[in-house]
Amino acid sequence: METLKQAKNHRVRRKAAACSDCHRSFRHWRCRNSHDWAEAENSCSVRVCPHCSHRRAKVLGSRMERFLLGREKTSLRYAVLAERNSENVAEGMNLLWESWTRLRRSVRWKNKVKGCIVALEVTYNREEDTWHPHLNVLMEGEYFPFEELRQAWSEASEHRGQTAFIRAADAGTVSELIKYVTKVSDLIGNPHALETLLLAVHKKRFVRTYGSFYGLSVADEEAPVQSHCPDCDSTELVALGRIKPQQVSMDFDGILRVQSRAPDEVARDFEESASFRPGLFLRHKYAPRPGQERTPAWADAFDDGVRAFSRAKYTASRQPAA
Repeated sequence: METLKQAKNHRVRRKAAACSDCHRSFRHWRCRNSHDWAEAENSCSVRVCPHCSHRRAKVLGSRMERFLLGREKTSLRYAVLAERNSENVAEGMNLLWESWTRLRRSVRWKNKVKGCIVALEVTYNREEDTWHPHLNVLMEGEYFPFEELRQAWSEASEHRGQTAFIRAADAGTVSELIKYVTKVSDLIGNPHALETLLLAVHKKRFVRTYGSFYGLSVADEEAPVQSHCPDCDSTELVALGRIKPQQVSMDFDGILRVQSRAPDEVARDFEESASFRPGLFLRHKYAPRPGQERTPAWADAFDDGVRAFSRAKYTASRQPAA
């Protein structure tokens, strides 16, 4: 927050207020199988916000796992494609996407790959003040030898490509593919670098799908909506209203859970509501100013409130004990 406030660009400085208010309001959800969870209503969608980054990775990762359900694991491979570090992050990202387009249109790629999903990730080298954008790719198709992929990537990147990594997909591939845009810790205390990154990624897509992966929805990648139950994948959901942040906790799976209120807290709130005196609130509306006399309207309203409170208290005392 402090680093955002020190940025020179006013658009970047305004994101500090959005980040500070992020994840302050929550809504209680329940599915048809009585599973409860919470979801934030006021996500800021700032790329470097830890709350939104975690939420984005959780929702998109869950979508991808359901999309890959039933596919042959032997046909899925995970690859990392990168170029040399760049002093200009925007220029480095543009060159990387251009190299990716040439690779995807090459004969070698078309013969080996039926479809893929690609996610951009950017890391920052604080010591050298350089940026390292690279692509995390999950592909489906035939076996792609490492040497052949490295040669194809070198040609597509006009020999700027320095690394090409490929291995078989496993259980942790989805979490590795869809994660933070960059490490926030690398940018803390460096407002110039943070401002440069946010301006470069403004309205840019970081996740793209091709071929057999085209059916995977990533249209709302900045602020994805949880449209199913995180426990049973049920889509029949009911909103139970807003809840306080004190009632929300996160479990080991990263799901926001709703904590039930303790009995002593419920009893305390009931006692406070029973001692409510409506006349005291009306007093502010009809109260006389200094030096003025009490008006009849003020006196009548206050007396009506006291009488109403007395009647309610008397009625409650006459009720039999439960």
